[in-house]
Amino acid sequence: MVFSVKNTLPLSTPEINLIFILILVILATFKRQKPIAISLVFFILGFGWMGLFSIHVLQANIDEKYFNTPINVVGTIADIPKTSKHKTQFIFNVIEPFNATIKLAWYDKSKVKLRSGDQWKFLIKIKHNNGYQNKGGFDFEQWLFFKKFDATGYVRRSNSNQILKLNSGLSIDSVRQNIRQRLLDSITQLEFIGVINALIIGDRSLLNDNHWELFKSTNTTHLSVISGLHIGIISGFVFLLFSFLWRQCSLCALKLPASIFGAYFGLFSALSYALIAGFSIPTQRAFIMASVVFLSIIFRRNHSVWQLYGGALLMVLVTNPLSVFSVGFWLSFYVVAVIIYGVSQYQDRHWLFRLLYIQLLISLSTVPLIAWFFSSGSILSPIANIVSIPVFSFITTPFSLLGIALSYMELITLSDFVFAVANQSLIYLSIFLQYLQDFKFNQWQYTLISTSVLTLLIISILIWLLPSTLKFRKIALILAAVALLQPIDKITQDEVVITTLDVGQGLSHVVRTQNHVLVFDTGARYRSGFNMGEAVITPYLKSHQVDSIDLVVLSHGDNDHIGGLNGLSKAVPINEIVSSVPENISSIASRCQDKASWNWDGVVFKMLNISHNFSGNNGSCVLKISTSNHSIILTGDIEKKAEKHLVNTWGNQLKADVLISPHHGSKTSSSELFLTTVSPRFVVVSSGYKNRFNHPANAISDRYKAHGIAILNTNCSGQIEVKLNNEITISHYRQEEKRYYWRQCE
Repeated sequence: MVFSVKNTLPLSTPEINLIFILILVILATFKRQKPIAISLVFFILGFGWMGLFSIHVLQANIDEKYFNTPINVVGTIADIPKTSKHKTQFIFNVIEPFNATIKLAWYDKSKVKLRSGDQWKFLIKIKHNNGYQNKGGFDFEQWLFFKKFDATGYVRRSNSNQILKLNSGLSIDSVRQNIRQRLLDSITQLEFIGVINALIIGDRSLLNDNHWELFKSTNTTHLSVISGLHIGIISGFVFLLFSFLWRQCSLCALKLPASIFGAYFGLFSALSYALIAGFSIPTQRAFIMASVVFLSIIFRRNHSVWQLYGGALLMVLVTNPLSVFSVGFWLSFYVVAVIIYGVSQYQDRHWLFRLLYIQLLISLSTVPLIAWFFSSGSILSPIANIVSIPVFSFITTPFSLLGIALSYMELITLSDFVFAVANQSLIYLSIFLQYLQDFKFNQWQYTLISTSVLTLLIISILIWLLPSTLKFRKIALILAAVALLQPIDKITQDEVVITTLDVGQGLSHVVRTQNHVLVFDTGARYRSGFNMGEAVITPYLKSHQVDSIDLVVLSHGDNDHIGGLNGLSKAVPINEIVSSVPENISSIASRCQDKASWNWDGVVFKMLNISHNFSGNNGSCVLKISTSNHSIILTGDIEKKAEKHLVNTWGNQLKADVLISPHHGSKTSSSELFLTTVSPRFVVVSSGYKNRFNHPANAISDRYKAHGIAILNTNCSGQIEVKLNNEITISHYRQEEKRYYWRQCE
């Protein structure tokens, strides 16, 4: 298999010419409507700028010879390294033997302390940017592209790993790392040290998983790290404070208006806070939005609030058009627009009514985006945010910042007291949020099907909310019903869909009939806690609105087949589990050999290995699924010994149209006898990109080809979906959902 990682977004000369022609056509067509013409020209130029920017990011900075082989590199550590129990992750700016920014992991038990700005020599192994590609899953490749990483990799164990030069200068990242270390040295005992650290420097590495889940389940995660809200409130407070102080001096105010004096300090405080947060993309966006407002005051420009909003939006997209790949970009600008609109309504009503109205407006209007990006939300989020926003804005965040300032002033006792106040505010808030989280009706689940449905839902909500469209609210309800009640997909009687998920070097299938769901193997779980059940299988099931699993089949006890079970079972109820190793499963499970056959919705399921005493790979559960016209065999990790047994037991009954490659295409499996007996048209291989086992083996791939079998591979196609009805329909996720920044196969 050949992988293509070249730039897939070239701007050809005809395309560039087309852009200029479109601009000329627009200017000629709307020469009397300049606002329309200018808007359309900017719209077209935006596409061109996005293309040029993307080409620059995608441009290969690393020669192909350096990939997938150990190499010595010299470079500087950037940002703040994040240390967990088993590894340290950090960004490394390589200067020799090439120039690139790479994301590295170091699995070093000695826990060498890495500091931002230090220069190191490492022996590393890198690969092209890659992620699991499945419906509903997190797009890691998009995130790497958005962050502008040239490659990812890890540090290998070597005596050549050594520090070359300590960071002797003063940098923002070194200051941020010093702040984190100071917090760890002084307030480790505080329950919410992770949140306090995140609010000060934007680093989430110390956040407790339980706290994150609590904020996530109540839609308050945006408050637990530095966000535009925090930068806006702090800079706004500084602006008001210095404006007030300057106004106390009459002579001063005559020479320079208090608002302009305060705007300088507001701008400075916004920049300072953004820098302490590492000037990450979300904080850059917040700083730009704040700076547009303050600069407008400084230069005495009387712009409307919508002009300021548009200016901030334009500046963000010009400085970094890749912002469109950020969920925060869409939510922040969308919510700000809703707030601007909401503030202008009901100005004659009591402030409490207006506050409740704006919060309700935000909660309702963001439903489509939350459904699109997260597939779930909190019904009680308006209540959670009405309480949480004041707590974070006026107690937790200011006291956290004051605490670190006092710490650097060596006022340790006072600093500890201030930090304790911030921590206590979060303790009380968490009790309240936990109370909301415990309501069973709090969480809603929904998956939007397409951008057209998203657009339809947003239009219906806007029609419902805008006062000028009150008479059209019945139409809004109809549009919303069409969007929300549209079925994800329809599986008919005597039809089955088998999805081989992209779980790297592991295995997991989701089998769906008209009314039932089966999961065959659950992928791996890693030492870091990352597991395929939670990260891949659960999002996929939710994308198809599956809220329970009828049966989980765990072929055998290897981690790459069974590791994701706990993560899956925590998120989705499982009615029954069968396995060849039920004794290895904490949940109640029975032997798959005891579940001979069954029928779901006209589809026949049959366990094939029911009369042997094999163990290990050869003991894997083997399942044949048949419709009236076609069939598929799921094989686990069986090897030649088990294959021979199956041939001797079932003979021609093994014939199937589709075969899941035994043992990921290992040399120990896919024997001539087995392939001849099964005689499949297609074979699906589940293997990891550039995996260390080199699965599928070249000899096995050649054998498949010699038998005239078409090879489908998850490391090339991502998720592979096979639908069996009157015909066999196969879809490849990477090809059908193709993105220009994804790795593709040739």
